[in-house]
This record gives sequence, C-alpha cells and structure tokens, in this order.
Amino acid sequence: MVAEGYIRKCRLFARACTTATIVDVLVDRPGLSSRCKPRRDPPPLAAAYHAPVVYEVCLYSCMWGLGLYDQRPTILWLKSCRDMTRYGNIGMGYTLLLTLQAAALGYSMWRKGSDKREHVMGSVVEVVDALGVDGAKDFYRCLQFVSPSYLWRIGYAGLPEVNGLYSLTLLAEKKVTFSRLLFEASIYDPVSKDIVEAMTYSLGYALDVIASQPTLEEGVFRATYGVASWIGDLILARKAGYIPRELLHKVAQGDKTVLTELEKLLGEDAGPGSAADLVVNAVARLVYEHTV
Repeated sequence: MVAEGYIRKCRLFARACTTATIVDVLVDRPGLSSRCKPRRDPPPLAAAYHAPVVYEVCLYSCMWGLGLYDQRPTILWLKSCRDMTRYGNIGMGYTLLLTLQAAALGYSMWRKGSDKREHVMGSVVEVVDALGVDGAKDFYRCLQFVSPSYLWRIGYAGLPEVNGLYSLTLLAEKKVTFSRLLFEASIYDPVSKDIVEAMTYSLGYALDVIASQPTLEEGVFRATYGVASWIGDLILARKAGYIPRELLHKVAQGDKTVLTELEKLLGEDAGPGSAADLVVNAVARLVYEHTV
C-alpha cells in the first residue's frame, strides 16, 4: 500500500511545477518573453492558462510513478500539447521535463522509498526506458500536433520522418523506443540531452546556480545563460544564428555591461528558449525542496 505521505508529495511537486511556469514569465531575460517584455506569440496571459494544465499533468504523472494511475506520462504530456496550442507552442519542452521529473519522483518514492534529488535523477532514466515504443509514438504525435519544424530533423538519424504518413507504424515495426528517440534527438536538442543524461544539466548545474544566488530572480537569470553557454541552445541558434558563447558566459557570471550587446544580437524574437526550459525544471525541484 502506498503511503499517504507519498501522495501528498506528488501534490506538492505538482504545485511546485505550476510555480516554476509562472516564475518563467516573471523574470526578464534578453530574448525571452516575459511579463514586462511580452512578445506577440505567445500572449502575456498564455502562461496563466497553461499553469493549471501543468499541475494536472505533473500530479497524475507522479501518481503513475507510484502505480496509482494508468495513463502513462507521455500520454498526459501529449494531451497538454493539444491544450497549449490555442496559444502556440508555449511550453512543450519544459512540460516534457516536468512530466518526466514528476513520474521519476513517484517512481523513486515507490521503488526506492526516497524523494532525494539524486534518486529522482536516476529514476528519470528508468522511467524513460519503461515508456518504450509507446512513449516514442506519443512523442511523435506531439511533434505532429505542435509542429516545431526544427525537431523534424530527427529523421536524419535514420528514424521515421516525424510528418510521414506511416511514421507511427514504422516506429512500431522498427521497435524504436522513447529512449532511443531521445538519444538521437539529444545530439542537437538540449531538452532531450538533459533527459538522456538523467537531468544533469537542470537538476544538477542549473539548480545549483539558482540556489547559490541571493534571489530567485538573479538565480534564474544567471542559470539560463549559463546553460546556454555550456550546452548550447537549439532555439537560439535557429532564430539568431551564431551567438558567441563567451558573451553568454559573461552574462551568466553577472556581467551587466554586455547586456546591450546581447540584446542587439538577439533581436526581438530570438532567445535561449531551450535553456529556459531546463531552468523551469530546476525551479520546480528547488521549490519542492523548500516545501516538503
């Protein structure tokens, strides 16, 4: 029988995930949409709509990890992808990270009797492995629905084209697992890379940076550009082209004198969106650790 305390922790983590999505739009960062500097897409209130969707996905994913809910996390994530498209793609990457972290938290509590960060990180890999071919098919369905063209290059790795007529059938025939799919995507996608490597970048590096700063705002700011300078940023590279990593590193170190130069290079619609996704995942864990 699952302890009632574990269910309570699932609820607390789902709340933390909701908080993290709100923090994401409250902290101003060059190139990223925020409350003070919104972009036309998505509108400023999009996050307010998405926050309760994230709560539900993360709660039930954690319950799945405890063995108390039947629908797999990737199905829940797929449903959230469909919900969020009324405002465009406002959080596909960070919602996937949060969903898998929630599932790993439940799994770790159930199988290991622990919610410690290192145990949850290890359980991420086990959860991804457990999702198998069905998880891969859910991932493709979400890409087809949200249509982020920069991820379609996954077909270059010898996998079925995302928008192919028989792509889901081919995934099943070739027995392509969720783990294999993420591994191939991790070559160019920081979100997939973080998942494949047990969330080392979000729950390791980014979380430690945030926790080391005097305020959450400063921590989120520095962690975002720190992640982008360390492992790159797919969205930033696609929209803005080459951005010197030394410049991003200076921003991550708190050098405010280079912000004007960075803003000029980024323009109005380019920013480290992939790095921001990892930071959302880190904030969720940090808030959780401060509430349990």
